[in-house]
Amino acid sequence: MAESNFDIDLLRVFVTVVEMDGFTRAGKRLHRTQATISLQIKRLEQMIERRLFERRQGQLIGLTESGESLLSYARQILRINDEALLAVTEPELEGTVRLGTPEDFASRYLPLILAKFAQMHPRVRLEVRCDLSANLLSAVRCGMLDIVLVKREVGGDTGISVCQEPLMWVGSVAYPITDMATTLPLAVFPEGCAYRTRALDVLEAQGRQWRVTYTSSSLTGIQAAVLGGLGISVLPKSALLPGHKVLNGEVGFPVLPDIELALHVASRGQTKVWDRLIEYILERVKAGLPPMSSWH
Repeated sequence: MAESNFDIDLLRVFVTVVEMDGFTRAGKRLHRTQATISLQIKRLEQMIERRLFERRQGQLIGLTESGESLLSYARQILRINDEALLAVTEPELEGTVRLGTPEDFASRYLPLILAKFAQMHPRVRLEVRCDLSANLLSAVRCGMLDIVLVKREVGGDTGISVCQEPLMWVGSVAYPITDMATTLPLAVFPEGCAYRTRALDVLEAQGRQWRVTYTSSSLTGIQAAVLGGLGISVLPKSALLPGHKVLNGEVGFPVLPDIELALHVASRGQTKVWDRLIEYILERVKAGLPPMSSWH
């Protein structure tokens, strides 16, 4: 290869083109012309002697195999670069942030996010509350919490969209639901949970009979209840366990729309500590955090 070191700026341009799905939109985000973006991608491709994008009639249609491989590394390099730059140039952050999050997000992702953030900013005090989305929204609106992550309908008009995830009808491999003509037994979270609301809304719209046979505010409790055949449930795809059976597409189970995770901030004066934590959460989720079971 012509060079032995990656140019951080070129990697940032590459990642931005992927995230913005094109040279023109990437140029607007980076405040550069489309021609400049195109030239910088060409320089990066020349440096590694590989094409990064598949093109058809001059239009980008996707990443090449080399582009897919580089994307993951580029995001890691940029994250480490930005963290290092902050660590040596930014005055040490200090203050308290009261963060609210749904229990399933907290159990899968939050320990890793907060551990890294705490290492970078040891003088920041984090207070975390896990609760149902409806309760978290009320808490941030009345000033009891500073930042909350909540589940909502896709495309809500308030808050910052963080990510989307498919919802699944979930049963047990060991205890299948055999008679769809009977009343459907449900294992669900308490009222105020977005998953519960989705399940009941689509069943009511279909005219399907149901009854709640198990309620728990704990994701672990719902997962175990489904495994034990106490009822079926609606869960995000990432919360499925071995022994769960996805029922989507089977007769009698209506289609479920995706769920969206959104970030809301209290209306009172936002601080630099809040800003930094918000940026860090968005960056880490966008980078694609693995579930806790795969951490080493």
